[in-house]
This record gives sequence, C-alpha cells and structure tokens, in this order.
Amino acid sequence: MAYASPNVAPSGATFAQFQAGGASGQLNLLIAANSAGTAAPSAAPTVSATGGGTTGGLLPAGVYLCVFTETNGFGETTASPVSAAFTVTAGDIPAVTFPALQVGNVARSLYLTPAGGAVGTAVLYARDVAAATLNLAAVAPGANYACFPPTTNGTVWNAKQLEMAKAAKHGDLERVFERLRVVMTAFNRGDSTGQAAVITNLRQVHGVLAMLDHLCSEVGALIDANPGHVAMQPTGIGGQTPRRQWP
Repeated sequence: MAYASPNVAPSGATFAQFQAGGASGQLNLLIAANSAGTAAPSAAPTVSATGGGTTGGLLPAGVYLCVFTETNGFGETTASPVSAAFTVTAGDIPAVTFPALQVGNVARSLYLTPAGGAVGTAVLYARDVAAATLNLAAVAPGANYACFPPTTNGTVWNAKQLEMAKAAKHGDLERVFERLRVVMTAFNRGDSTGQAAVITNLRQVHGVLAMLDHLCSEVGALIDANPGHVAMQPTGIGGQTPRRQWP
C-alpha cells in the first residue's frame, strides 16, 4: 500500500485578484479550484494472466475480475468499468495495465473479486498505485478486509471538508488540527473503523493543510513577480512617509 498526498490544483489568481482579496480571497479561489473534484476512470483495466510470471504468485487458482478507482489525494473516485475475466493457475502472477489517469488524479486503487466472484464482489487489493502497471503477486484480501469501491465520487468535497476549509479561512486552524488529532487518536487506540475510512478522514485534514501550503507558494510567486517600488507620499501634515506602489 502507499499513500497519495493531495494534488492541489492552482487557483489561477492574478496579482490584481490577490491585492483585492488578500489571503481569504486567494483561499476562496483555491477552494473553488479543488472542491469540484476530478473525474472517475472511464475505461477498464486490461489484465494479462501471466504477465508478471508463472511462479511465485499467491492468488488461488480461478477466474477473476477487477476494477480500479483513482485519487487526487483529496478523495477517491467511483470505480472504472469491469475488466475482462482472466483465469489464474496456481503460481501465476497477473499483470494489470491501467489507462491513463484522469486530469488531476495521481494514483489508482485496485479492487479484485474472489476466485469465481461475480461483478460487484471486488474488494480492495492495492491502494494508491502510482505506476501504470501492477503485478498481482500478493495473496488476495480475506473476508475480514472487505473494503468495496466507493459508490460516490469522494474527490468532490463533502460538508466536513468545506467546513474545515472555511475554518482555516477564518483563522480557526485549531479546529483543523483538532480534527487531525481525533483521527490519529481513534486509530492509535484501536477504534473499529476500517482502514479506508481512516485514510478518508486523514485526507480531509491533509487536503486543507496542503491548500494552505499551496496558498503560501502562490502568494510568494505573486509577490516575487510584482515587487512594486517604494516612493515617498505626503502624510497630510507636511511630512512624507515611504509607501509601496505598483504600476
């Protein structure tokens, strides 16, 4: 397994927008650029039943199907179309080839049916795969790890993500950090929440913090490109004071 960090889309803000809106306005533009989400995969994966070799594989012999989702690091899309069925003989290592990622997405999660499983029975096999291919050498997940593909596109922000983003915009970073603390504490004490749910909750917090990091980068670039110049201006009482001006 891997963990894909949020892929923050740029706000596209101009220097004039930055001057007019300040930090809150810039963050609003970033929220708008990222909260609509990314597209789910529209093509099925292709599988070569022996593409990874014919010895050392741990999948039970049988006929399999698979689907995959994509992530932009903020959330997970719904599943792709189902692959063609592929037959595994004991020891075989199937090789899955994924279509190109949808715009804004950075990794894929593969869901595999049990041997002989029907459409709709695929459970998580590997999460956040950045490569275009994946060899299925590992043992299949058991019944106790039945994590199914999402039924809604999780890259589209939900109310909790928008709430945290608005809290950050209003300077209430304590609420964002408190949410992070709750997620970590619940996991560390063994609360019975599925791993996928823990990752989802973590990504909600990570996304807000990643946007704040990106906000600083955007503002820094705008300031670097538009330093202006310092000129003396009258104070109104016969004096002068230095003040930054822009063309």
